[in-house]
Parts: sequence; structure tokens; C-alpha cells
Amino acid sequence: MASDYDEADRDRAAIVAKYDKGREEGAEIDPWEDADFFVYKVTDRYGFLHKEPLPKRTELEAKALLIERSREIKWLKMLKNWDKSLLSDKLRNRVYKGIPNSLRSQAWSQILRLDKIKLNKEGFYDQAKLLARRTSPDIRQIDLDVNRTYRNHIMFRDRYGIKQQALFHVLATYSMYNTEVGYCQGMSGIAALLLMYFNEEDAFWALSCLLSDRMHGMHGLFKPGFPKLLRLQEHHEKICKKLLTKLHKHLKKIEVDARIYSMKWFLQCFLDRLPFSLTLRVWDAFIFDGDRVPIAMAFLVIKLYKKQLSKMSFDEAMSHLQTMENHNFNDDEIMEMLQATMLELRRNGLDHPGPSQITEQAPPPPRNIDEFTSRVNFSRHIRDINYKHPRMKRNNSFKESINAMYNNDDPVAPPNANEPDDPGDNIRHNTKDNHKTTVIPNVTAKSSGSPLKSTSYGLGNPTDANGHVPVSV
Repeated sequence: MASDYDEADRDRAAIVAKYDKGREEGAEIDPWEDADFFVYKVTDRYGFLHKEPLPKRTELEAKALLIERSREIKWLKMLKNWDKSLLSDKLRNRVYKGIPNSLRSQAWSQILRLDKIKLNKEGFYDQAKLLARRTSPDIRQIDLDVNRTYRNHIMFRDRYGIKQQALFHVLATYSMYNTEVGYCQGMSGIAALLLMYFNEEDAFWALSCLLSDRMHGMHGLFKPGFPKLLRLQEHHEKICKKLLTKLHKHLKKIEVDARIYSMKWFLQCFLDRLPFSLTLRVWDAFIFDGDRVPIAMAFLVIKLYKKQLSKMSFDEAMSHLQTMENHNFNDDEIMEMLQATMLELRRNGLDHPGPSQITEQAPPPPRNIDEFTSRVNFSRHIRDINYKHPRMKRNNSFKESINAMYNNDDPVAPPNANEPDDPGDNIRHNTKDNHKTTVIPNVTAKSSGSPLKSTSYGLGNPTDANGHVPVSV
């Protein structure tokens, strides 16, 4: 066991060393880790690489760009007088009309109040990062996911490039900052999106805010057991059953399960499930209004495809709900419909499933580096116990391991140790580190009209700005 423990430490150190060295300084890169980027010829305005020249802008797209530039002036005025702007009714309307891409970083920072969050935290992130690099048990999984996150984007295309280094460090640091979640697959895409608009430290604090504050509450989405994800999916079913009764019956008949098709909708607020320009608009609204936005957007998607879905088979419906490209509406029209949908749900008392449950709420964050260090040391202590008493690994969270250790006479046998795992608890054990890494399941679903068919509708691969899977890496 000790040798396994030492091997895990050596493995972690080797991975960290590659990120320290970086691409320019000659970090060893296996051929499979680098895509053939010679096939890409152009970059779009959001930084995504494309194989073919982009089509000429339509008249509508050109007009939208002119409108965005005129909005920059209004947003600059609001950002200069932010406290006053917060009290204005115009702010919400301007958010839903679209934050100018050139000012998105400043706007998101103000909405999330990053300056207030960073107050009295000078130097905290750099110190926490150094500790996390040495101790995070999720380093290997983070490294694997960094290597496949937005590789078709100019910022993340280079293995061990600057933004890959930043993504690795943000995720590693957060895995020890919030030990109840640690690292969960799906977080890498969110952190990468934030890094498109923030520097490394601000992206870390923005990620922390999205997971821990009550309005966004993403902690409950990624916590082992996924309590908030399940609650949002149940609420989505309730909405569809009440407001789209006929379609809901059809989807039930062909065995289309909301727990499958809506998983990534809620986990990442439609990241990689919409054209990127629309994704940003939805994220503008999400950052401003919280989880009411993905709830309304999920219902809107079903409404938009109501006629098509009512005639589809299982496979057709699932494929359609994963791509959502051909909706024949521009981004402005979708955002107007989103606002109307939010009002419709509010009138029906369905705009929100209610206050977050205790099991969904994030624990208090460490207030200073000393508290962070104590948390790191305690996490390692629990891991030591797991090595000595393997059955301790059956617990599905860091908190439950602590409870088992302190509340039982026999720390080797936590409560219900012989009972089967909760079916919603999908935990993969790293064979080298013996640490639980939360993994979103790929669901095996039944295909209508055929025997059981293994069909993966889980997180899948990241898609490009047009919703396509990027070149293999």
C-alpha cells in the first residue's frame, strides 16, 4: 500500500512538472496528445478554429455587430457607475440583449462581485495553488480532462500551453479548496469558458462563486450523488407534464428520459449544446439571474421542438436534443423567447423548484491560507485512513468519511458498509491514488423498437462553435 501511495505521489509530481515546463520549454508531449492543427485555416471571433473559410457575414449578422458596438458605449457608462447601474431596471434588459463580447469580462466580474470576493485574499490563490499541486488526489483526472477540453479553441489548442496551464491550476486548486466536490468531470468546460474571459486567479474565484453562492448553487450539481441535478431534472419533468402534457406522454411512451437528455443542460448550463454565440448569451443571463435560466431554457428547448419531437422515435429524439442546431431562430429571438418563458413559468409557479436543500449547499470556504492548509492536511489524513482501511472508500463524500471516522466505534466499518451503493452514486476509484473522483455517468438507454442498445448520452466530447466534435487528440 505504501508503495502505491508513493507511486501516486510520483505520478502527481511528474504531471505537475510537465505543466511547469510548458510547451515552449520542451515538455514531453506524446503524439496522440496533439491534434493536427494544420487542417484548421481560420479562427472565428470567439477563438474557435475552423477547417474551412467562414462564410461571408449575412446582412443580419453584420447588423448585429453594429448594434453590439453601439451597446459598448452604453455598457461602458454602466460599468463606470456600477453601483448606480445595479438599481436600474435597464440592467437586466441589457444583459438579456447581450453583453458586448469586448466587455464581457468586466461585466461578469462586476455581476459576480469578484473584487469583493478577492478582498483580503491577496496572495491566497498562489499559495493555495502550490499546496494543491503537491496534494490534490485528482491531478491525473484533471490532466486527462485538460487535454480534451476545447482543443479546437485558439487558447487551448497547444498541449501544456499557457491557457492549458491555467486550466490545470484552477481545477487542481479548486479540488482542494472545496474538498466535498473535489474535481468532477464537467467542471473543466466551465473553468475553460471562464478562462476565455478572465485571468487565472479571477477564473478561480469566479468558479468558486458559481459553485458556492445561493443564486447559482452549482455545488449541488457536482457533489457526489448530484442532489441538485436530480432535483432540477425532477422539476423539469414536472414542468413538461403540466404545460406540455401530450408531448410528455409521447416522450414517456418512447422512453426518452429527462435524466439522460437534460444532464449536460443543467450541469453546464447548455455549454456545448448550443451554438457558441447563443451559449454566451445564455451564460450572460445565468450569471445575472442564476439557475432560473437553465430551468427556463430547458423548457424552451422542448417547446421549440414540440412538433418534431412528437413524431420522433427514441433515437431520433435523443440525437435531436443533443445537437439543437437547426432551430431557425437567431440569438436575439431565442433570448426574447427565454425571457417570455421565464415569465410563463413564474405565472405558473414553476420558475424555480424552491430553496436549495441542505445536502446541496457548499460548506464554508477556507477564510485564509491557514484554514486551507488545515483542510489539505485533514484531507490527506482521511486518505491515509483509506489506505489502511479500504472499506472506508465506500463513503461517497469527504464529509461522510469524516462522520464515519468520528461517529463510529469501529472506523473500519462505517454505517451500512455492507449495503449496496446508492445507484445515483457513480464513483470511480483511481487505482494509483485510491481517491474517489466523481464521474458523470454515460447512460445506457433502451432504444425504442429494439433490444437494449448501449447508447452514450452522457457528457460526451466538447464541441466546436458549430456544435461539432473537434478533431481527435
